[in-house]
Amino acid sequence: MSADTAPDLRIPPPHPNGGGARQPDAPPLQPAVTRPRVIAELCEQFAAVCESAVDPLEIASALEFEGLNDQTVRERYGAPDVFALGEEMYRLVPRRPAEPAPAGDPWRVSKFRPALHGLLYGLPTVCFTAAGGLLAGTGSFRILIVALLSSWAMSQGLAYLGYRRLGGGDLAQAKRVLRAGLVLGLAGVDLAFTAAALLMPVPVNALIFGFGLGAYMLGATVLLVLGAERLLLVVLAPGVLGSAAFLALGRPPQLEHAAWAALAATPLLAVGLALICTSRGTGPRRGEQPVPGPAPGPATGRLLPPADLIGALPSAGFGLVAAGLVIYPVVAGLHGDGGANTGALLASLPLTLSMGAAEWMLVWYRRRSQRLLRRTRELRKFASRARLVLFAALLQYLAAAAALIAGVVAIAAGTRLVHPQSEVVPQVVAYLLLGGALFLALLLQAFGSRAFPLIACVLALAFEVFYRGLGVFGQIVACTELLIVLAGYAAIVLGRAVRHAC
Repeated sequence: MSADTAPDLRIPPPHPNGGGARQPDAPPLQPAVTRPRVIAELCEQFAAVCESAVDPLEIASALEFEGLNDQTVRERYGAPDVFALGEEMYRLVPRRPAEPAPAGDPWRVSKFRPALHGLLYGLPTVCFTAAGGLLAGTGSFRILIVALLSSWAMSQGLAYLGYRRLGGGDLAQAKRVLRAGLVLGLAGVDLAFTAAALLMPVPVNALIFGFGLGAYMLGATVLLVLGAERLLLVVLAPGVLGSAAFLALGRPPQLEHAAWAALAATPLLAVGLALICTSRGTGPRRGEQPVPGPAPGPATGRLLPPADLIGALPSAGFGLVAAGLVIYPVVAGLHGDGGANTGALLASLPLTLSMGAAEWMLVWYRRRSQRLLRRTRELRKFASRARLVLFAALLQYLAAAAALIAGVVAIAAGTRLVHPQSEVVPQVVAYLLLGGALFLALLLQAFGSRAFPLIACVLALAFEVFYRGLGVFGQIVACTELLIVLAGYAAIVLGRAVRHAC
């Protein structure tokens, strides 16, 4: 058979009127120029998906979500199915994933709040000054020490439990824990006073004042954890104003009962408002943000599981030891054998007030370290910069504490409440060093390192007690070593990026 007589086996093109043979399932053929242009338009339409896709399946899923099935793809784009079209689009569009939106700053707080906390820590000192004229005898002084030690320890443990629940966003559970902890804390303070009364002669009015002090500390802790610190201004108003008036009038005997009533109103208000705040609505308030803190453990059917109670022990222990470090120089006296210690009395108030500055510096360091974590790509560079930020925060706190101490000394000398001499300078320096060490200890605790600061503070207090014969020099040595040790440990621990990834 010749080429001229061979049958034509080619498929004829479709007739304009529908004639001619055609495969029934064959996709319509796209012109050579039209198909790439149509695919390009589709890639432009799905540019955001294609640029951020990790594989072709993600693009195929987006196409199917928009209603493109295999038949539509064959008819419009000449691809066998949706997955083949997705693979082709994945090859054509280069990967340019969009930068994630910047995360919100969980540590942005009002500057007013830490300053208010500092006032709330320091204002009760006015009540102490007034009570000094109402309380007399060694037993009264000892019971105040018992009150401070027990209430500081229990309030720190209670704060840990409350923040642990709030860290998981469970406000209702946090309120129940705080309410139960408040009741148990009051029972613990009462037990401590009962034991003290059995071991030494204590005046009844000193017992009442000491219990009121413990009640105030626990109630104030509940309100602070719940973010109701403004209520503490209402709580402190009767005690502070009544005490200030009693002192300004020269402590007249006929106003002693009124002064006692004003002092008693403060702990009663603290406990009452704390119970009200932990009993009313448990839903989150409008605009309320979760409080940063340690995440809660696995849910259990118990309000205070043993694991949480054990976890609160380091916080309670730190509160006890910190109170001991602040109070012991007052008890030991200037030379370690008791007696008046004007420097310790002058430095204790500004040191308490400086806790507000310490809280602000802690938040400042958190924000700077988080910003540094997002901007730094090398671990060594992050470590060096994080340590610089750490020491900047420490220096800022020390400057604030020094300014507060200088202000209190100037006011005390100007009002002639005391007559400070040059011998108080070493005592003031010791308290300034102690404030820096406590700031670092609180900072380490905020980042989950609780055992080392507690042990270091225990050793420093033990040194002061065993070498009390050194007087103020022993306190300076202990506080200097504590500051150096905690600063070195913090530089190592907080220089690790993993510590800031929360």
